[in-house]
Amino acid sequence: MSNANVIRNITLTSILIVGVFSIIGLPLLVYGQSGSPSFSADGLKKQTNSGALGVVVQPSPQPIGHTEPTSLKIQFLTKGTDTVQPHIDYEVIIKDSSGKQVFAASQLAGQPAPLHTSEGIVTIPYKFPSPGDYTVDVTAYGILFNPIKPESADFTIKVT
Repeated sequence: MSNANVIRNITLTSILIVGVFSIIGLPLLVYGQSGSPSFSADGLKKQTNSGALGVVVQPSPQPIGHTEPTSLKIQFLTKGTDTVQPHIDYEVIIKDSSGKQVFAASQLAGQPAPLHTSEGIVTIPYKFPSPGDYTVDVTAYGILFNPIKPESADFTIKVT
């Protein structure tokens, strides 16, 4: 089979898979977005615990309430810059104030951890179950298709 046929078959298969998910109504719950990072007063920025990446979490809408869904826009940044770092293997875990895990992005996506973003930006939908403080743990497992020792950044989110 020629390379052109292989590429065509992969493209058609990808289109078919996306079409099937759209037709049966399963939303693409964890998806990447392209674009430059925009930092606002609502964005939370930290370095991972070993400093390989910067991570920005931008929840919306603000203030974060428990009666409506929240979108957590997560941007992975090249070490020491405000430039989005593409091709990140990651996981996002949300824990309640007692430390109990209430959400995992990989479970939402129906895939084993880690997930992958080619763009370096993902938006994760989540509806917080009740008011209180939550911890959003963003862990990176790979950069540019190279595994790394897992590094994480934890963010505290106050939900009203």
